Amino acid sequence: MSQVQEISIQLDGISNVLKTRRFRVPAYQRSYAWEAEHVEALLADVNDAIRSKEKEYFLGSIVVTGPVERRYEVVDGQQRLTTVSLLISAIRDRFREESDHEAETSIRNDFLANVDRKTKEREPKLALNEVDNELYQELIEDKSAIDISRYPRQSHKRLLAAAECMRKYIDDLCVQSADSEETLHEWLDYLETNLKVILVIAPDDSNAFVIFETLNDRGLELAISDLLKNYLFHRSGDKIEETKNRWLTMVATLESASDDPLVVTYLRHFAMSKYGLVREKDLFGIIKRKVTSKKLALQFSTELSNTAKTYAGLINTDHDLWAGYDVATREAVYAMNLLGMVQVRPLLLAILDKFEPKKVSAAFRRLVAVAVRFQIVGGAGGGTLERIYSDAAKAVADGKLNSIEEVLKGFSTLPTDSAFAAAFSVASVSKQSLARYYLRMLESGVPGASGELVPSTDAVRVNLEHVLPINPSDKWLKTWSADDAKAYQRRLGNMAIISAKMNSVIGNEDFAKKKPELSKSAFHFTKAIGEIDDWDKDAIEKRQAAMAEIAVKVWSIKG
Repeated sequence: MSQVQEISIQLDGISNVLKTRRFRVPAYQRSYAWEAEHVEALLADVNDAIRSKEKEYFLGSIVVTGPVERRYEVVDGQQRLTTVSLLISAIRDRFREESDHEAETSIRNDFLANVDRKTKEREPKLALNEVDNELYQELIEDKSAIDISRYPRQSHKRLLAAAECMRKYIDDLCVQSADSEETLHEWLDYLETNLKVILVIAPDDSNAFVIFETLNDRGLELAISDLLKNYLFHRSGDKIEETKNRWLTMVATLESASDDPLVVTYLRHFAMSKYGLVREKDLFGIIKRKVTSKKLALQFSTELSNTAKTYAGLINTDHDLWAGYDVATREAVYAMNLLGMVQVRPLLLAILDKFEPKKVSAAFRRLVAVAVRFQIVGGAGGGTLERIYSDAAKAVADGKLNSIEEVLKGFSTLPTDSAFAAAFSVASVSKQSLARYYLRMLESGVPGASGELVPSTDAVRVNLEHVLPINPSDKWLKTWSADDAKAYQRRLGNMAIISAKMNSVIGNEDFAKKKPELSKSAFHFTKAIGEIDDWDKDAIEKRQAAMAEIAVKVWSIKG
């Protein structure tokens, strides 16, 4: 044990760390994040170390503060503590199944939970944050009684998957062992004595966050979100509770918007909306240079929390954010999500922050046209698009660009009408939802279209029809070679939107049977198929060329 300014550093076995102390994961820490592949890698490494009789296997550093009310708060290391405790629980369960109740009780009391001699209440060695703790406690007590329907979050699914992975691994280990009881004790001993961690105990958050950053500087891989969070906490000084609450609000807002992890993506897009292009590896360094005082840390955390609500709206078109905007704005957001244009979000954030609602609506509609053109024409990779959009975002944030016309003037690689029409006339689309979107929007651009007949976005009501089927029958193959069929099946000119009822009638029929049914459609480009005699390459190409003419108008960048 060494003492440096009240900071203690100790090398110890991770199970012994759990055995001799109690820990709590604070609310502001992220939820359980290890996927099955991480759990499997740890199990394999420990097994190899035991088989090779390695005296030590180093698992990294664990940074905590405290103790407060006999518990240490975990600043870094909760994933490893949680995973190892689940492993110990799986070993305990195996002893329970073999009716070795003495071993079962000893393991539970030493490493998982014991009864407080004063309160007589069960005291877990480790308590997770409020999102995960209830499930975690059930997992280390009796996972057979868990009602998984009560635990829908992604972190819950990861915890359940980790526990199941442990159970299967320990069961297989015992089956393969000549003496399963001895094998289990061997694993427990190794976890307690040989699976080493450096336990760093700081008296308060301030010291802990400095240690956390120092460990990262020395090459320990830490999540960007954790680094940034802890840096902001450190910079907040005596206002740390305010910053913690704002961080919690941000995370909760993002989690309510999507089951996918969003924090790091959001942090990067937020930074790009203010500072221009930011690579993930540079994110922490840039923000560290920008946020240099308590005042700036509080201001930055407030902006993060508030803008998270806007970002959630960019993901979810049913969000309350859009109550203050017209329907066209909401439809534009829906279209950009359908197109997968994640790269544009920094610019959208900047526009929402700086433009009034009417200008936002006009800007979003034009940016959808830009997105479609980039996607159809191609040639601009994700990195190029990120730079285009982030440069524009910074200029909007700085007040240098005040309208969508000014924004678009700065897009040096914007596809022209002629380039877009040429690319659209030969475009193939494999994603059905995207094909339906293109075909629905083309209907709105047909000359004389009143706008009253709008194809539904509901794929159950409006189906996508491949006139030349994806799996053509023998009748089709009499006039189409296999190679030509493969080349033309997913061309937009070969696709039509039809009602679900019509789709059930025509099925996989030949063109002669499909033609009269398609001619009954209320949709222009579908109905027009009924005027074609033979469905061949020439028919598809001519139909798609007509679509391309309309596409230039539908996705116009001229306003």
